[in-house]
Amino acid sequence: MGPIGTNPTPKTMPRKPKIEAIFSTPRNRWKVDVSAEKSDTGRRYKAWFKTRDEARDYAAKLNEQDAPSPAITPGLAAEADKARGILEPFKLDLVQAAREVAAALEVLGGKGSILDAAKAYRASHDARHSSKPLGEAVALYLDSKIDLRDSTLKSYKYSLERVFSALESQPMADITTAQIEAILTLKGPTARAMHKRNLRVFWKWASILPRQWANMATVDALEAIRISSDADIEILKPGGVKALLHAAEAEGTGAAAAYAVAVFGGVRMAELARLTWGDVGEDNIEIGRAISKKHSRRLIPICPTLRAWIDATRGDAEHTAPIVPPNWIDVSKSVRRRAGWNIAARLLGSPPIPTRGEWPANACRHTCASVQVAIGTPLDDLTFKFGHAGGHDLLRRHYVSRLTKKDALAILAIGPNGSKISNLSAA
Repeated sequence: MGPIGTNPTPKTMPRKPKIEAIFSTPRNRWKVDVSAEKSDTGRRYKAWFKTRDEARDYAAKLNEQDAPSPAITPGLAAEADKARGILEPFKLDLVQAAREVAAALEVLGGKGSILDAAKAYRASHDARHSSKPLGEAVALYLDSKIDLRDSTLKSYKYSLERVFSALESQPMADITTAQIEAILTLKGPTARAMHKRNLRVFWKWASILPRQWANMATVDALEAIRISSDADIEILKPGGVKALLHAAEAEGTGAAAAYAVAVFGGVRMAELARLTWGDVGEDNIEIGRAISKKHSRRLIPICPTLRAWIDATRGDAEHTAPIVPPNWIDVSKSVRRRAGWNIAARLLGSPPIPTRGEWPANACRHTCASVQVAIGTPLDDLTFKFGHAGGHDLLRRHYVSRLTKKDALAILAIGPNGSKISNLSAA
């Protein structure tokens, strides 16, 4: 320490080794070894030159730009010591730390702080490392769904285990929307919608506590696709309904009963296959929670036409007996082929030549709804009867003006064994 009243002697920084130009005989070139401290990237490298002057000039510039001040103030020296202590646990020196901070600030571009960025990265890192591979998560999901119907479970298995099998080894947190889109793009509109729906249900299960293996934003960002429009819905005209029911009668009373319930009750085909005669009351058909696609109970009023068909076809069937006949899938195909639609029917030895084209999807249900709208049935009644989640808007969009009132009444007049149901009127 100097005499009282004088400034203390400033500390001096130790001089760093000077960078020199060195001749390399094997390469016949001049070499400059650049240390990590003087490198722009923080990594050592060698610079090569054809002449000694070029090498010396390059080394001189490096020595000049990093040349330390001959002296620093005590305050700056104290700050440097304090910074060195902070960085020591992370094995960083001041120059390295300054370079990393400068690089981070450049990347951020003034948007947020380095601390915010680090926290976000840590959260993302933890999510990725706590996530499970898709295949393992799918197995756990399917094992947990013991209450699903066989058809629903089969659909989930097909989507999750087969369609997305290419992603099974990836952690769910790393799977991107683009990867999912690339798989779904190869599918047709109907299949794409089904796989997307199945994936969304599974992804939601995987994204909530206590799992949190994925982020719902990944599937929420999937491009929406409209797989149908109002024009896609096809219904049967009176002639088609008459041909269908006549063919069903030719197949047997069980087929006639099943198609009468489908056409005049609007029951979904999957629900129809689970109905028993015990579900048929005097005034209503009960679609219970165990039968309904939406797992919600609803009642379908039995109109005079449907009552006539039920009375003509039930016979002495027990309450526990199913409405549809045995081998219903193949029997149903035979009925439609008999009626003229282009359906492969293996039960028919010599099937008739098709005259009506392809069978319209959900034709019986759509026809029933269109008939009810045409005769003036209130939309509130139809929403409950048909179990539509879309409510009034969906009913109006799909079924209004599909049939004239005259055609609707003509369909309702079709009775069993060629009879005609009389005394019908609009609601």
